[in-house]
Amino acid sequence: MDSQYEIKYNNLIQGLEEMHAKNVKRTKAALRCLLIIPAVILIMLFMTKGSKTIFLVLWIASMFIIAFVLIVVEYQDYLLRKMVAKAQSATADAEASAAIAAPAANDAAPATQRAGEIRQAVQQRSPEQDSGGFRYDNYDESAGDN
Repeated sequence: MDSQYEIKYNNLIQGLEEMHAKNVKRTKAALRCLLIIPAVILIMLFMTKGSKTIFLVLWIASMFIIAFVLIVVEYQDYLLRKMVAKAQSATADAEASAAIAAPAANDAAPATQRAGEIRQAVQQRSPEQDSGGFRYDNYDESAGDN
């Protein structure tokens, strides 16, 4: 039986994966708009006798707006992928530390064992344990490296 924490964690990870799928769909839609909307504006430019300046301004403005939307969606997706990678690595670290602490669990009382786990978690998150460098963890590209 999964604990309440595990159920909430699994729901969170599932929600994050759904958000990533929605971001992929948004990116595809924005790229389509990047092709279609300026093309429609240019067709209207050549088919009407209106001011070419107005159509040029509309064309450029539409390109900037769509590019801005693409940047925002991609940045949100980058942060989302980074959060998922961090959560998954924290889970893997917790499982590894639980496997290491398992032999000691037979000898120690539950309170002493829990105190040791907390102490180890705090030590792992301390600034001295920080790698110090930026790690690029692009979800799609880093999958092949593991």
